[in-house]
Order: sequence, then structure tokens, then C-alpha cells
Amino acid sequence: MSSEGEVTTNGDAAPIDAAKFKELQISKSGLSGLQLASKDAQTQFYIDVSLYSPSKKDITIHAGSSSKSHVLGDVDLKNFSGHYTVELGDPHTEPVQLEELDRVKGWSSRHQFEFEFAGKERDLFVWRHRGKDLSENRDDLELVLEDDEREEEDEILAIYEAKGGEHGWKSKGRLLVKEGGGEKWELMVVLTVMALIVSKRREQ
Repeated sequence: MSSEGEVTTNGDAAPIDAAKFKELQISKSGLSGLQLASKDAQTQFYIDVSLYSPSKKDITIHAGSSSKSHVLGDVDLKNFSGHYTVELGDPHTEPVQLEELDRVKGWSSRHQFEFEFAGKERDLFVWRHRGKDLSENRDDLELVLEDDEREEEDEILAIYEAKGGEHGWKSKGRLLVKEGGGEKWELMVVLTVMALIVSKRREQ
């Protein structure tokens, strides 16, 4: 991050203004769980990662700091073909909103999903590795709007930095999410990036 509050990017994207992004620090919690929290602690998520339990979803996100908090959504990673099912809501207490995260055709390292940003019509968004050379940034990701008609540089809507933010033995990086997209948008971003992080970890 620069002294002017910008986060430098790689490849075809311009630097972003960090002031317009919510920063969530990611840290290890217990045997397999993860916690995401903003610096002011106003936003907190607990990520319950299942250890290959057939009866549980692979990833469950809770509001708050523990697995006892309200369920906000989940992801099923059992299909390892690059297609993941995302549920927004608690399937045990309410109708859920089903979404999908799919590998981009022709790309092993890009995944896409459709969603609404700031209440607008559904658009297609793509998680991709940062930079033009995959070997340079294998663990870092950025989220952009997929629009073939755009001539300017891609707009960055979220960034995952595996070694960003605070450092320590519990640190698992940080996630920057652009403000203004809405609570469901933020939740979808967290669920999809967690799906990619956890699935990659399982493949290693």
C-alpha cells in the first residue's frame, strides 16, 4: 500500500483508493475455522470449514465471531470440477438464495459468478489472479466486472492478499471489498473467495 492510501495492483488494473474499500483481516481460529474482522470490529464473520464431513457444507459463514452465531450462507465444494454451489441465508430456518461459482471456460485460474452490485441489474464478475504471470501471484486474487465493451482499465471490486494486512502465526491475509455494493454483495464476495481459498488448500 502506498503512503497516499492506494493499493497497487498488477496487470491491467489501475491502483485502487483504499479509503473506498472495507478491509477485513483474515485469521486462523481453532483447528480449521477462520475469522474475518474489520479494524473497527463492526464487521465480523466466522468461517466454519468442514473437515470432509459428508453431512456438512464445506464452508459455512456466520455473523459474528463464532460458529454459534447466526448462519448467513454456505458453499458446497464437493464437486471438484470447478463448479461450486453457494447458498445465501440459513437453509435450516429460511428460504435460501442459490447462486453459482464456475470456472471460466478456457481458464484454470479464473472463476465467475453473477450478482447485483448496489441493487443494479445482475452482472458477471470474475475472480482472477493478480498480474499477467500466474507464477508471480499464485495466492493473490482480484475481483473485476466482466465487460468486453469496456475500453478503460478493469475496475477492481475486491482484492485478496494472502500475505497482506497484519502478520503473525494466526494471520491468513486480508480481503478488501469495495464499499457500496450492499450486504448481500459483500457476503457473496466473502463466500466465493473463501471457496477458492479452501478448494486450493485442499488440492495442495
